[in-house]
Amino acid sequence: MKIGIMAAGGVGAYYGGVLTEAGRDAWLVARGANLEALQRVGLRITSVGAGERTVKVSAGPPEDAGVCDLVLFCVKRYATRDAVRDMLPMLSAETTILVVQNGVDSAERLKDELPQEYRDNVLWGLTYIVSHMEGPGAVNQLDGPRSIVFGEGAGGDSERCRGVREALDVPGIEAVFSRYVHRNLWNKFMFINGLAGMTAVTHRTLGSLKSTPEAWAMLNRVVDEVEAIGRASGIELDGEREEVMAYLGRLGPDTRSSMAVDVLEGNRLEVDSLHGTVSRIGRELGVDTPACDFIYAVLKAQDPGGQGAGVRR
Repeated sequence: MKIGIMAAGGVGAYYGGVLTEAGRDAWLVARGANLEALQRVGLRITSVGAGERTVKVSAGPPEDAGVCDLVLFCVKRYATRDAVRDMLPMLSAETTILVVQNGVDSAERLKDELPQEYRDNVLWGLTYIVSHMEGPGAVNQLDGPRSIVFGEGAGGDSERCRGVREALDVPGIEAVFSRYVHRNLWNKFMFINGLAGMTAVTHRTLGSLKSTPEAWAMLNRVVDEVEAIGRASGIELDGEREEVMAYLGRLGPDTRSSMAVDVLEGNRLEVDSLHGTVSRIGRELGVDTPACDFIYAVLKAQDPGGQGAGVRR
């Protein structure tokens, strides 16, 4: 199975690297200085428990990848439209597109951008990993179980999901086929809005939040608001909040979200697909979300590519 990685950022580079390391036929989509480093030196992977190593990877623009059997779609949400246009040469009628972007509606938004003939190719998914690019050709996986959870939008069993699980079942990845992927998505949505929002808006690590009662209480309120709109949306959430808080408790004190790193580096932010979406759904369903509204307002003002763009309606 040929696996395309769209694209070689903090998440995609790590997964593309360990897939290559395990002997899978993977192609990492990259450009510019990142591509030059990958082709000249290889991908330097630093990861918890596995140390540092350099992996020779196949990398280049999407038009050179050829048709793929599986595409792992992990670009930032704001880059979806351009990424879809770029990856079309990698697709055929048989290509499975597994989306692991943040947000509960990522698969729907991806389908909106795809040509009609590829919309049924999309699998819903998410990932739990704390990972970022340290520079061209260098990825650092700092924390998290390195899991990819996926399933059919309609739920239930799936032959193609079993094939994807087999392809991704390598050291360094926990591949999980879920028959209840929407519950998994809302679980992650609670987690990422809490961690990303609070580490980004405070410019502090998770350890600092845990040691500050007021900040930790605010993070809990964010999680509560996301849970409330999930339940109001008809999602059966039973114990997910407890799982989220337990997971946050296990993460290391130096953990900060990729969005927090983006704030510090002046990069585009995914705040529309996170707290902005919480605010929108809350308004639609009549559920108050003051903590997420506040975080959205603060981070939207700091988003260099999104001032005035607003939330998709």
